[in-house]
Amino acid sequence: MAIKKLNPDLVFLDVEMPWMNGFEMLELLGEIEFSIIFTTAHDEFAAKAFRISAVDYLLKPIDAGDLKAAVQKVEKKLEEGSNLQHISNLLRNIRQPSAEQKIALPQREGYEFVDVSSILYCNAEGAYTKVFIDGKKTMLISRTLGDVEELLPPEIFQRIHHSTLVNIKYISQFLRTDGGQVVLKNGEKLSVSKAKKEMLMARLGLK
Repeated sequence: MAIKKLNPDLVFLDVEMPWMNGFEMLELLGEIEFSIIFTTAHDEFAAKAFRISAVDYLLKPIDAGDLKAAVQKVEKKLEEGSNLQHISNLLRNIRQPSAEQKIALPQREGYEFVDVSSILYCNAEGAYTKVFIDGKKTMLISRTLGDVEELLPPEIFQRIHHSTLVNIKYISQFLRTDGGQVVLKNGEKLSVSKAKKEMLMARLGLK
């Protein structure tokens, strides 16, 4: 295989290829010692997997400006000595059901990989989002709540307020008091907005 012979620093890898897809090819390679920029035409599932794993990708047809920016981003990562855990996380996420995936949450010095199923709820903090994780850990990340909502699986997360996104598997009670509240398994109470109440009650089988 040319990759093993040439030992490149950066590989552009198409998701769809004639004999196998890009993910299958990486599985065959085993240890990955190079940076990767994936290219894809229309695979929305793959694009979401890239975003949740913080892996670089380009949509076809490829724009010259986007190509230049992607290469510069890789150069910066190489200078910082960024590891290849992102790729390992991506391959794991491709194989796993959405509830068992890990999301890469940006931190000052890189990314922290968190089990999607361990996230209790997320609160908007202006242009930031505070993520509450099972075990009483919280993380403030530089993403809007809307950005985070796009990455998390809709089958287990529900907006209950314009500023709150909750993991429905952690809801233990729904209260009609104060306009509507949910009680989480850890005892926390979260307000439900009037606009989101009907949809939440339907998700919980209450109507």
